[in-house]
Amino acid sequence: MSAAKHRHFRASSVIINQDDPAERLFMLTSGRGRHFLITDEGRKITMHWLTPGQIFGGAAMIATPVRYLLSTEVLTDCCAVVWDRQTMRGLVTSNPKLLDNTLSISVTEHTAWWIAAHVSLSSDDASGRIAHLLVSLANGIGTVTTDGVEMKVTNEDVADGANVTPFTVSRSLNDWERAGILTKRRGTILLRKPELLAAAS
Repeated sequence: MSAAKHRHFRASSVIINQDDPAERLFMLTSGRGRHFLITDEGRKITMHWLTPGQIFGGAAMIATPVRYLLSTEVLTDCCAVVWDRQTMRGLVTSNPKLLDNTLSISVTEHTAWWIAAHVSLSSDDASGRIAHLLVSLANGIGTVTTDGVEMKVTNEDVADGANVTPFTVSRSLNDWERAGILTKRRGTILLRKPELLAAAS
């Protein structure tokens, strides 16, 4: 940690740009962020959400210089610790356990998101895909409150993740709100009865 620099980022800042040289490794210490991809057609696709304690920019640890595959943005004011590639490569060389930990994080956290997204997109039913995605997000980025699990996501975020239109998301959320399963707020979904939504996924 003593070799890292502490950085502050304002909400909506893009920290890593897709295709830039992978020169820095980050660990988020506060706030929330996400990876995203810009397709050749200019469409923005959310890939993975980030919460405190998670690392990103891990390509900077690879021996052969590569480029970032995804962009990373922060959704709230955030803090992170940052290592440049040369420093991190020196640390990995002297302490191989760092590389083991990075691979472990990739397998457990990132692969879990890919599996959840793939299962969601493999469903034939749009409502089922939305429900599955919301349950996955609740487990991954949700904040437990006295009223349920709160997620800072928009209808557009959910639509991108479930491969449906924002109108379809709005219709499903309205149905579940009437059933008392969740409550919609501006930029937030409060999941009151996760077990009922899980049954719908």
